[in-house]
Amino acid sequence: MKKALLIAEDISELSELRAVAAELDAVEVEAMGPEDLQNTPALERFGLTRLYTSTSWSEDPAESLGKMLAELISGSGAELVLGVSRKRLKDVFARAAQILKSPLLTDCLSATWSDGELVVERPTLGGGYVENLVVKKFPTLLALQQRGRQISDLSGKAPEVVRLEGKFSGVRAPRLISSEAVSRSGVDLAKSRIIVSVGRGFKRKEDLKLAEELAKLLGGELACSRPIASDMGWMPEDRHVGLSGKWVSPSLYLAIGISGQVQHMVGVRNSRIIVAVNNDPSAPIHREADYSVVADLYEFIPALVRELKARSARPSG
Repeated sequence: MKKALLIAEDISELSELRAVAAELDAVEVEAMGPEDLQNTPALERFGLTRLYTSTSWSEDPAESLGKMLAELISGSGAELVLGVSRKRLKDVFARAAQILKSPLLTDCLSATWSDGELVVERPTLGGGYVENLVVKKFPTLLALQQRGRQISDLSGKAPEVVRLEGKFSGVRAPRLISSEAVSRSGVDLAKSRIIVSVGRGFKRKEDLKLAEELAKLLGGELACSRPIASDMGWMPEDRHVGLSGKWVSPSLYLAIGISGQVQHMVGVRNSRIIVAVNNDPSAPIHREADYSVVADLYEFIPALVRELKARSARPSG
């Protein structure tokens, strides 16, 4: 039974982390994040005792937030510090852990108590394996993969809101010269139940419309492998699924034109059903998929789209 501090950027992260805290039987739970969190409807359902907010959360550099977080952990007595494993938060956590000389584990799949010890599951060796680590020292910081966990409503009162500005000592940090907005789609793939994912098998950016139409007919979302987002720039970075992108767990993951290297498969291994479409019978993804289709995607997608449209046009009953 530990006191937990949740570091959340938005309501979806808060809900996910609160679910993990409940699984870990946290006796008291506090949260920290941007000022907008205090405007969350029915905030009392999260069972928080205190909510720490900052008006400059999104502008502050990792150096400042790391120092702020370290002092907050020390002052609050939190023993479990939980956050979602994103680039910025991992940077903040690393700086706080260094100040506190505390353990930090990132990209965690799960955390459970076993015989009185905290056991954390996380990928290792490029995601090809999963390791179980026992935490021996507290406070400990855990950056967890977002997997669509949801907290059941908890009875309680609205938390006390504490604004952090002016309460912590400053720290020297790099000065921001300029910033450029990253293209984002606004879709949370971690919560998507059906995902159609595209890879290098697509010859042109315009051809992605084939997959977009298929995803729409299936009621799913469109995602991609790393080269499509990072190398070619055909899709936003938040659509990239894999070791360095999103980790997803849909009911159906339809991979089209994706070779299936281990860095990609790590991000989809929690999918209930994986269907692979690739014209190369030796592609690694065929060994990982529940169902494989060895076919040209330019022939397969139009055929599947026609069949789905025909089925939807048939009268029910």
